[in-house]
Amino acid sequence: MSLVKASLQAAILAAFQKQSAPSTNTATAQAQLAADLATAIDTYIKSATVITPPGQAVVGKLGPGVTVSPSPPAKIS
Repeated sequence: MSLVKASLQAAILAAFQKQSAPSTNTATAQAQLAADLATAIDTYIKSATVITPPGQAVVGKLGPGVTVSPSPPAKIS
């Protein structure tokens, strides 16, 4: 699946809307916003599917190699 910008935008908007509630502790509110944004970005990046074209050099958990046919879709983790 390709990256969907609208999903990231919705998650960021939700993080900011969550901050709309009055807070007595600015440091805690900022830390929560940072955590929510980090989660939104992490989820967005990991939603990508990567397909390696034939003949492309790759490095994976089993070491370097070269693909001989298109790789199956792989999720980023």
